[in-house]
Amino acid sequence: MTAGIRGVCDAGVVKFGFEQRWTADPADVLEVYLDAGFWSGLDHLSATSAPEVLEVSRTADRATVRLRYILSVALPSEAARFIDPDDVTWVEETTWDLGTRNALVRFLPDQAASLLRASAEAVLLARDAETLRQVRGELRVRIPLLGGRVEKVVVEGIGDHLEEEADAVAAALA
Repeated sequence: MTAGIRGVCDAGVVKFGFEQRWTADPADVLEVYLDAGFWSGLDHLSATSAPEVLEVSRTADRATVRLRYILSVALPSEAARFIDPDDVTWVEETTWDLGTRNALVRFLPDQAASLLRASAEAVLLARDAETLRQVRGELRVRIPLLGGRVEKVVVEGIGDHLEEEADAVAAALA
């Protein structure tokens, strides 16, 4: 079950952080994140399409999840000078260290890659009878005069997305 999500946003390069909690073992939560069927069934997201599963692979100590998303919310109209607002897609590439349950997340835009730089780290931690997932990242949008507005919208969208994702994880664990 999700106990809560917090978000923070700093000036300059936008730094963000979110936390999620479930009443479950971290190994069980990790298995949900590594399940291609979980991602394929995630079709009720408010700001993006359901993810297209590009890859879910694992070795003895690492796992990779690659998902393609399509943005389904309106961007500021001025952004159309820099990107096609009807074709905002990206690949979210998450590489898990299975021993430590730490992950590195890269966001790889399909268009205008030089305008967006984003990455995050996630970790699953055991806390009493719960699992805590901490996500910390950085975001930079390089669009003159609009970058800050777009960054704010993107960070809010990340928070909304993670909240919806956390609810889906809770349902998968039930």
